[in-house]
Amino acid sequence: MNYQHHFHAGNAADCIKHLALYLVLEALTRKDTPLAYIDTHAGAGSYPLGNSGEHLGGITRLWADRRSLPQSGEWLKRIQQINHDKQLQYYPGSARLAAELLRPEDRMILCETEAEIATQLRANMGKRPHTSILNEDGYRALFAHIPPQEKRGLVLIDPPFERRDEWEMLADTILRAYQRWPQGTYLIWYPIKIRGTITRFWQAIRGKIAAQVFELTQRPEEGREALAGSGLLLINAPWGVKEALSAGLTELGPLLADPQSGGFWSLRCSGWAAPEKAGHKK
Repeated sequence: MNYQHHFHAGNAADCIKHLALYLVLEALTRKDTPLAYIDTHAGAGSYPLGNSGEHLGGITRLWADRRSLPQSGEWLKRIQQINHDKQLQYYPGSARLAAELLRPEDRMILCETEAEIATQLRANMGKRPHTSILNEDGYRALFAHIPPQEKRGLVLIDPPFERRDEWEMLADTILRAYQRWPQGTYLIWYPIKIRGTITRFWQAIRGKIAAQVFELTQRPEEGREALAGSGLLLINAPWGVKEALSAGLTELGPLLADPQSGGFWSLRCSGWAAPEKAGHKK
């Protein structure tokens, strides 16, 4: 794979999906019962930030304003706690952020297909209890762990979108996973590039699963292979997360806007209901 986690760490896409991850896990951990967190594309867990990289257009832009952002401030506080002397030196990936939010009794299953990155992930996660780090393809490994024994939890699917069949694989995985564990919460990130590709992805899921969609763009969509923003698909969102995420993304939008686009940003919130069951049509 060509995806360079360290170069992309802390970019606008990371900020968008990790704010969502924070809000979902914060809501799920309000209940006393343990939960399972499954990350199909975990990465290395933590990333050092240098003087270059895409974090300059992401978390670095937010850092100076972190105390004046009421909707996303608590997520940024978690990042501050991981960094020494309150200086932004490290960016926590999804696995490290989740570890900060989960309780000792909560279980983590982290999948990473690249052996070298899986080794880094083990080192970055330390000796956290109830944590399994698998050097496996997350799409396949997921089905060995759902439904989890805890009967509640979150699946994060955040692929690098390098496979030719990534969109088809993603849609198929979501449908099969939901069929096996319809009570689970699912958070899926996808890139906003070509609208037709996204529409086909939605069509594969729509009418089969109730879902909420959030799309935050930092530049106008141009219908070509240029990243315009990030999409989030949220299934079985905990109570209050939809409103909190919409407010948080509205807060991040102008701060993450691409200066070359004249400060353009756009937030789209939509979704679709569950299909009607036979015998229950009105």
